[in-house]
Amino acid sequence: MEMDGSICLSPYKELNFGDKSIHDFVQEGYTAPDKVIAYLMKIKKPCLMSPGVYEHPFKPGTKLLGPYLFTDGKHIWDRDLWKYVVKYHVTLPQEFIDYVMSGEGDAVLNEYLDQPDTWADVFQKMRERDNGHCIRPDDAGDKDIDDF
Repeated sequence: MEMDGSICLSPYKELNFGDKSIHDFVQEGYTAPDKVIAYLMKIKKPCLMSPGVYEHPFKPGTKLLGPYLFTDGKHIWDRDLWKYVVKYHVTLPQEFIDYVMSGEGDAVLNEYLDQPDTWADVFQKMRERDNGHCIRPDDAGDKDIDDF
């Protein structure tokens, strides 16, 4: 799936952003290279926010805020994609892994390392602009992987 020319890495209906089931991409024992996980974790440039609540696809009854999407300018992905990969063995497209592992991926990662705009930053700016009327939590509903 593409959005404005960007390739979506998490086009899952369970995340309200596509028509594929995340469960079809689970492969027991799957791991992604540490560099790929670091890439998904460290690049936090907000791309799209869908205000709402949805059910955790692997923990029925658990609610998550969002979805929130990040971008590197070429790809877009759900904020929690790295957690789905690490904790639930959701596979990533090989083309993306190859891209991140390449010199081109290194250049992009280095470019975004100093970018401070996370969802928490966006919400803080909204509070300042709207006299504190942003009702999203300071952490934007982000859950630690242990609680995910």
